Amino acid sequence: MRTPTVTVIALCYNHERFVLDCLESIRAQTFQDFELIVIDDCSRDHSPQVIANWLAEHYPAARFIRHEVNRGICASLNEALALAQGTYVSMTATDDTWLPHKLASQVALAQSLDADTAVIYADAGQMDEAGALLPKPFIEAHGVTDPPQGRIFNRLADGNFIPAMATLIRRDALEAVGGYDERLNYEDYDMWLRLADRYAFAFQPEVVAHYRIVATSVVRTVFAQPSAWYHHSNFLIRQKWLRSDRLTRQQRALWADKMWWAAYGLFVLDDRRAASCLWLAFRHSGRPRAAVLALTFRLGVSRARLMRLRRVVTGMTRRTPT
Repeated sequence: MRTPTVTVIALCYNHERFVLDCLESIRAQTFQDFELIVIDDCSRDHSPQVIANWLAEHYPAARFIRHEVNRGICASLNEALALAQGTYVSMTATDDTWLPHKLASQVALAQSLDADTAVIYADAGQMDEAGALLPKPFIEAHGVTDPPQGRIFNRLADGNFIPAMATLIRRDALEAVGGYDERLNYEDYDMWLRLADRYAFAFQPEVVAHYRIVATSVVRTVFAQPSAWYHHSNFLIRQKWLRSDRLTRQQRALWADKMWWAAYGLFVLDDRRAASCLWLAFRHSGRPRAAVLALTFRLGVSRARLMRLRRVVTGMTRRTPT
């Protein structure tokens, strides 16, 4: 069997309303030398049946993986990567869409570059749930007006600005950095940093995809209502690079501060990992409060109990005659 140039991975979770738009945009690509892998990560709506029906009619050669339990973004992408045969990989959530020239333009650019370049990234228009385009494209909306290329690690360390659905990545580079970290509940920022640590990025100055902003999407829910998993993911990403010498002095201070807030988020949620994370945050940030909270948590004093004690002490102080 001939090896395809690109492996397209489409990941679905409760995208019944949008998945057909995504799949049709993949089908409409002017570049057709690709294999398609679709994963439904235990959707609670009718997404699996919608996908199965569409694939049976339009793309019976595709692989369709349906999870009976939710495995998360990173584990799902690793599962797809283990099956991938393409020289390049392009991934999208099934609530986003591609423009017809997306693969053709990015493959042509990738094939013109040397082996040091592992990632092609372009811009993505942003649209609302109804598909209406918003004023600012993705990169500008993330505060970047001069998208960098080449060795961009230090620019990425200041914050993520790369739209994942608008990228093309060399599969051997994804494998070389070890795939996605399944301890995390969001995948792209950690992967961009690890790839940028070893490879160059090329910027394609055009819009090749549309990113849908959906109030109930997995990513927006994660960031709007931070969970223990979200805080721990943030903590682990900061910990990885604070152990290295890749950050500037200013970035180290900022990342240590973010590490502290991630650990504090775990403490607020009474997560069992809070004590060890707070202690490590103290070592990196030097915040005495981190050490104090780590100690109180190890002694079995949760945030709720600490707040009750604080209210009692405050009340006693107010009642004490002068």
